Amino acid sequence: MVDSSREYGKRGWFGVGVPQANPTVEPEFHRLLPPDTEAFALRLRSASPDPQQRAIDYLLQLPVLAKDFATLRVDAFLFACTGSSYLVSDDESAAVCAAAEAVFNAPVILAADAIRTRLQEQNVERIALLSPYPDWLNKPAQTYWARQGFEIVAVQQVEIGSDNTDRIYALGSADVEPHLDALLNSGADGFLVSGTGMPALSVIDRLRASGKPAVSSNSALVDCALALVESRFERQPFGSSE
Repeated sequence: MVDSSREYGKRGWFGVGVPQANPTVEPEFHRLLPPDTEAFALRLRSASPDPQQRAIDYLLQLPVLAKDFATLRVDAFLFACTGSSYLVSDDESAAVCAAAEAVFNAPVILAADAIRTRLQEQNVERIALLSPYPDWLNKPAQTYWARQGFEIVAVQQVEIGSDNTDRIYALGSADVEPHLDALLNSGADGFLVSGTGMPALSVIDRLRASGKPAVSSNSALVDCALALVESRFERQPFGSSE
């Protein structure tokens, strides 16, 4: 079953919430999504000069920002800012998502929730965490994942030289490479690459070559989105024809 009324993306339309200056989400989604799906970006906005407040605003303002989609109806909305979940309580996040879902008329999937789902599906309990976060966000990230029931056996931070998370957007995979051996030798069951703004596709490929699961924020969002629409379309494999 597909939506034959759509000229493009018959098997899935996904809204994607992209932090206002993030240049990585859309290119990675373009590479990860199959050709019979489409992604429609909604820029997450905040006027705050403080990066911590911006991350909070992106989530708390989502029900208002969702109105920018007007009559566009997507199959799911993917919130591509992992750090927001580290700074906003689980209860408040759930309430915001419920309010946004009422506007979108579609489920909202947070990046952090997608990561948790993918790690649990692969029976990962001991994680090695890699992020480009400054300390003010990296410490809440560790607290968050411990609260979700994971044992953190290693933490690697990619240095951005600033407390401003916008500096993440200047990183490339070469900046991450020096941290991979420590992750691979950590004894973790799987690897968590947190953050949607740091290019991570080649990183998770390298980590997966070890034979262990590796999940990034963007890859987890895409995996969960595809699982959602596959279940609606009687789990016909993507790329097949009718």
